[in-house]
Amino acid sequence: MTIYFDNAATTYPKPEEVYQAQDRYFRSCANPGRGAYQLSLDSAGVIFDTRLKLAGFLGVSDASRLVFTGGCTLSLNLALKGMTWQRGDVVVTSALEHNAVMRPLRQLERDNGIRVVILPYADGSVIDRDRLAQALKRERPKLCALAEASNVTGDLLDLAAVADVCRSQRVPLLVDAAQSAGCVRSRIEELGVSIWCAPGHKGLLGAPGVGLLYVSPQVELTPLVAGGTGSGSEELSMPKCFPDRLESGTLAGPAIAGLSAAVDFLIERGPDNIARHERELAAQFIAWAAERPYIQLYGPGAYAERRTGIVSFSMRGITPDRVADLLNRNFDIAVRAGLHCAAVAHQTLGTVATGLVRVSFGPFNKQSEVGALLSALESIAVSSAKI
Repeated sequence: MTIYFDNAATTYPKPEEVYQAQDRYFRSCANPGRGAYQLSLDSAGVIFDTRLKLAGFLGVSDASRLVFTGGCTLSLNLALKGMTWQRGDVVVTSALEHNAVMRPLRQLERDNGIRVVILPYADGSVIDRDRLAQALKRERPKLCALAEASNVTGDLLDLAAVADVCRSQRVPLLVDAAQSAGCVRSRIEELGVSIWCAPGHKGLLGAPGVGLLYVSPQVELTPLVAGGTGSGSEELSMPKCFPDRLESGTLAGPAIAGLSAAVDFLIERGPDNIARHERELAAQFIAWAAERPYIQLYGPGAYAERRTGIVSFSMRGITPDRVADLLNRNFDIAVRAGLHCAAVAHQTLGTVATGLVRVSFGPFNKQSEVGALLSALESIAVSSAKI
């Protein structure tokens, strides 16, 4: 059986309840919110109940402000491209951002004339709070866009501190929660986050094809996609009300039903407990790697207060893609090698030429599986030395 360490891309396996919920919905679903017959009403009820459940779980008082999308990348594009930009507007971001943030920003830079200010990487905190405050005061940006956790280094942003700085400077804060939702307790409204984006298929333990977008009542977004919503159909402009304003077309009902079951699992298990488990596995790996001169680690240390279960490294004398290939073919261990769709992060780390090997631990991984990975890497190192 494959030992799976690519949870930063997609968590696997899912809780059994998630599979069952999706199957139940798919066998009895209709188009939610589009008909007065029972199948449609039942489907709409699942969507409604899931939205309420997620709002409570994420710290959102008005569930209508929580929009279902096709994924985190779409959520980020809806947010960034839905804002009204003028030439010269500034966005402040970090040096560890994913391409799902950086590519839309570069498009806006090219097409709308905005300016992107990238703050230097601060090891263990992503960005320095004082440097952020100085940048916001100096640049007066229209938006600050930051990932709560890096998908390369495992660094975890001090979101409360960052949100406090943004609030004091009256700068809206967009949070990319792709690597934190589900394994870091969310307090969206309490912290004053303006826009929050997340996928359903990572830490929230759901299926691909569904994402989340929270939009504060203080933020106005122009819909990126227009179409049927089941409401106000006599009008040829998108409804003003949420979530309909940003939810065109038929929602991914089975995936949303699975997400509902996943949230039940997370509530029962506890995000803090899951995060602790993943950090402990990361610490086990890092402690071993720190004693191997042929391993170079990137990111915060084993017992850093702010980190996730993501660890990236390189092996002396063997390329990251070769390491991943050998782990797969010889040991049936799945890891991720390359640039992890985060070119700016790898430019910051000086690893853009070859990338890194990334190991990302999930709630179902065990210490014995980490032990198997360590043994496999030892074997690869020995074999490489003999060549």
